[in-house]
Amino acid sequence: MSGCPTSQATIPARPQITSTSSLLHLLRPADDSVLHLPATNPQLVEEVVARVGTGATGWAIENSRLLLAELSGEPFARFDQKSRSETRLVEAIALWVVLRLSGIRSITGVLSAELTHTIRERISDNTTVDHVLRYVRAAHASFTRELFEFRDAVIPAEDQATMMRSISADLFEGMETLSAAVAEKFAAERDRWFAGSVGERLELVSSILKGKPIDTMRALRQLGYDLTLHHVALVLWQDEITPDSSRELEATALRLLDQVGCSSMLMLPAGPGRLWAWGGRATDRPAELRRAEKPVDLPPHIHVASGLPGDGVAGFQRSHEQAVTAERVGGIIEPGPYGLCDYGDLEPVILLGNDAEATADFVRRELGPLAADNRSMAALRETVRCLLDNERGVALTAKHLHIAKNTVVYRVKKAEQLLGRSLREDRLRLHLALYLAGRLGSTVLADHDPATGLENSIRAVAK
Repeated sequence: MSGCPTSQATIPARPQITSTSSLLHLLRPADDSVLHLPATNPQLVEEVVARVGTGATGWAIENSRLLLAELSGEPFARFDQKSRSETRLVEAIALWVVLRLSGIRSITGVLSAELTHTIRERISDNTTVDHVLRYVRAAHASFTRELFEFRDAVIPAEDQATMMRSISADLFEGMETLSAAVAEKFAAERDRWFAGSVGERLELVSSILKGKPIDTMRALRQLGYDLTLHHVALVLWQDEITPDSSRELEATALRLLDQVGCSSMLMLPAGPGRLWAWGGRATDRPAELRRAEKPVDLPPHIHVASGLPGDGVAGFQRSHEQAVTAERVGGIIEPGPYGLCDYGDLEPVILLGNDAEATADFVRRELGPLAADNRSMAALRETVRCLLDNERGVALTAKHLHIAKNTVVYRVKKAEQLLGRSLREDRLRLHLALYLAGRLGSTVLADHDPATGLENSIRAVAK
């Protein structure tokens, strides 16, 4: 795993490192903010911090992100490295590594629950236990290698052999403990999953989603849902699993699909606290959820991602793919209206934001000083975007933002001064940059105020 931020550790000129525990205290992430963005349960992160400190915990989380890219090829190509499930699994393994080096000998309760959660999602994807164990061992081996490299950088040569034996012994036993826990949980979850008909139905739907040939009449008999309809797909999930999770998710899905005019519905549990849903109509397409007559009303603990309406088997597949994409993108940007992650609403971000570096460069070049990540620039960006949304209507913009018309006029003049041009020039590019800044937030904004003046505008750069 190249690029490990070992240089960030604060290392004394002659460290007194006598145990793996003392080695842990030297680990540091390159970016401390990773502690605020864990993929695993925050309770697990708190547990690890209490045991090994923020430095080693942050190192584990940061390096789990780096490792995900390395595990994207064979033999792990079938794993979706962008999914929250894979991120949580690799992060859990990394946290177990530092826990084991601190002296913990058995899987803790919170870590056990985290492993169960990720394994349940792998069961629903028809993954074998051997494949999961190979994945776990590859991740564990990578973290071990990084620790050895860190050891070589901070420990005097004469002490390295002793420390290597200590790390090796701890992590070998830790790997055996982790593998046994994963295998046991996999067997239990597979038995639970296939105890009823849900496994058979999900297997059929998975085949449909992968584009395999399907007999629509057979699917109708098995699923109770007609694939020849016009469809819209939803993905629903909860952050915290409760005994009523399944019932709440299904009730929410039924209400939303009814709201967009669906007369036929299919619900499939897709893991703990997670539901796939489709709604269909025979005469014409369902409405887009974001454009339903009634505003979307979601309980605060339930999240929904929606695809665009589509036709027949291809529309069934495509709408679901869009909902899954909207879920993933919605998890890393500013929340949309009503907490809904709607593909149609996010489509410009999805299509234009695939290259994160190029997107950020476009936003910063186009907005210049307006791209500064602070409150005053955020207010100017919001006002200008709202003005452009409302066809430059000052009164309508003031009403929408609940501010005075004079305030709108002042902010527009200020924005034009900072841009070095009128808002009428390159309006489409400006509007798009403002949209991306509003949805992607700090990921595309400037850490510090860019230099001001005309030279920062797109037009000036082009010259």
